[in-house]
Amino acid sequence: MDTLKIGIVHSDQRGQETIANAFEDILLDEICTKTIYEKQGEEGIDEALNDWEEGNTDAILVIPAEGEERLNPASLRGVDMLVWEDLRMAFTNEDENFEEQMQTLRLAMEREFDIHNPRIVPTLDAQNYKTYDAVMVSDREQGIRDFMEISQGNGVAYTTGRELVCTSPFSVESFRESIYLAKDILKNRERYDEARQNPLPKLFVDKKEENRRHP
Repeated sequence: MDTLKIGIVHSDQRGQETIANAFEDILLDEICTKTIYEKQGEEGIDEALNDWEEGNTDAILVIPAEGEERLNPASLRGVDMLVWEDLRMAFTNEDENFEEQMQTLRLAMEREFDIHNPRIVPTLDAQNYKTYDAVMVSDREQGIRDFMEISQGNGVAYTTGRELVCTSPFSVESFRESIYLAKDILKNRERYDEARQNPLPKLFVDKKEENRRHP
């Protein structure tokens, strides 16, 4: 994927200003083409979802209203995550099977973050979080507080487990990171899926069969 087609939804004046300021950076225009929806909030999200379903965009970015913390910006079911640099925090949902959620996170680490055999722990060690690949926590409120302390209020919210890539910045400063994360996830998915469409073991077996026929 060379250029990301992204639909952007905002909820207030702060969101409009964030978009305008971010795209003063000409590098963003080089990596993505943007559709900014006039409708705000839930109506804007619905419009963005329709646009994505029709294939007009690759991903969605939702800027929450000031003071709002939405880990699931597009009302998706899946595993909610917060991402900042090397810290990836996922939250369990007590209404869903824990092992299935863990499998979803492991697949996300491999397919979307290009991390093989990910090391996932149940608690956050603020001093050594870079020594593992992800943390899966059950206490959402405490997890958010710990995440915000480490990231100094920055980071990107993302829900994995669905084909739609929808990111949401946790701060004005994280807007660009929301775009980069969406682009990286889609690129990693494409690479992961292509590698499994042409598995090497099959090629190896074919060569062995050919050698038997032509000693």
